[in-house]
Amino acid sequence: MNYMLRFRRLALWASILGMGLGFQACKENAILPANLLPQIDNINTFGSDTFQVISNTIYQDSIQTGGYYKTIRVSNQAGFYHTLGTISNDPVFGKTTGAFHLEVLPPFVNYQFKTNYPNTQRTIDSIVLAIPYKGAYGDTAGSSTQTYHVYRSLKAFSRDSAQFETTPDSVEYSRLIASQSVNYTTMSTDSPLVNGVKLAPQVRFRLANWFIDSLQTQVDSGAKGAAVDFSKFLAWWKGFYITPADTNNGKTIGFFDTYNTRMYIYYRYTTVNNVKDTTADVFAFDPNNCNRFNRITRTYQGTPALPYINTQQALGDSILFVQSNPGLGSFLRFPNLHQFDNVIVNKAELTFTAISPFQNWSDTMAYPLSARLQLIRSDSNQFDAVLEDYAIFGSSYVDGRRVVTNINGSNYIQYKFKLTHSVQQIISMKNSNFRLKMVGLNDGFIGRGRVVLGGSGSKVPLLKPSLYIIYTKINK
Repeated sequence: MNYMLRFRRLALWASILGMGLGFQACKENAILPANLLPQIDNINTFGSDTFQVISNTIYQDSIQTGGYYKTIRVSNQAGFYHTLGTISNDPVFGKTTGAFHLEVLPPFVNYQFKTNYPNTQRTIDSIVLAIPYKGAYGDTAGSSTQTYHVYRSLKAFSRDSAQFETTPDSVEYSRLIASQSVNYTTMSTDSPLVNGVKLAPQVRFRLANWFIDSLQTQVDSGAKGAAVDFSKFLAWWKGFYITPADTNNGKTIGFFDTYNTRMYIYYRYTTVNNVKDTTADVFAFDPNNCNRFNRITRTYQGTPALPYINTQQALGDSILFVQSNPGLGSFLRFPNLHQFDNVIVNKAELTFTAISPFQNWSDTMAYPLSARLQLIRSDSNQFDAVLEDYAIFGSSYVDGRRVVTNINGSNYIQYKFKLTHSVQQIISMKNSNFRLKMVGLNDGFIGRGRVVLGGSGSKVPLLKPSLYIIYTKINK
């Protein structure tokens, strides 16, 4: 990825997502309803869309996918799902690959099997690592099968340090623990039957005998074994690394609920009364002690997007490519806005229009457009922060959702943001350093959605980003 200018890391996904959940009602009563906005009379109140917006495609990294960074601990966020699989054939956006590291623990310290008595017998039938399935992104219309491999992670990852999508794992590739194929065409309706009970869709890896033997030895060693406490167990078994068997072929990425990972130990044993019984013990991901993180790579070689990445064209790119982090986004500048006379900003709306110059929309059948985009505040030094409009008014007000707009009898797909607070601040404080970044909304499904938009360098005025402001002059 040496052709890309790397941007400063920022763990924003949880902040923006949290605003959608926690700030919905926050101060929304301070926003004037549309019917109370002053009428445009071109005497005191005016409407204008002549403000210049310059937009460039960038590669925006990065996203925190595990551990702890500043105030955000991703590993114990239940609504954060991990990406697994390969999309190798997106005709516009190229290749995406996802793999993840996850950890499990015994149900309690000093764990023992239900039989640990002299002269009793135990036979472990199988150990199954089960991870709930939450959805997929990509081409699932036809046969869409991928095979995944499970390996042992050899590196400990502290929950108190941050892991990003670029964080490498140390993996024991020489010993395969498990392999399982997933058919995404039917995965959403596949309900495995276990002991006569239908379970929700999940991927189930039957772990190798050598792992069974190793675990059994540790448990049977009692105080000298790894099951004596959680820290000792994680020092012995640092985690699983799950990755696509083939990272060069595939057309789907899946999303899995690693937070609810379960490792089932199915075994038969005899009681002290020599009575035969069967049972299952469960190891699980423990949000208070375990860590998990996602490793995601994007590759754009040979794609239409590549020539547009980080061009730094002074007047902006004609086309913008936008994905959810990590991936392509847009860097936005408003070069003349700070020079505008002091006014009262009643409404400020930023609009982008979707286009399809390469595939005539056919690619969006397999790879649907982003349902929602989000904005990140930046500056000329590319220092990122949460945009204040989200915190003040809530994500519902700022919006950014995909909508269909009819213009002169034709329908256009657009994304609109209300930035009344930010625009007022730029004008009032004469802030020439204000910038924005736009990416797909990280709603817990990393890597889902992408869109091609008209940029400020477009030759078609209708397709350019526009900033429309309704303002009232201040009487001097």
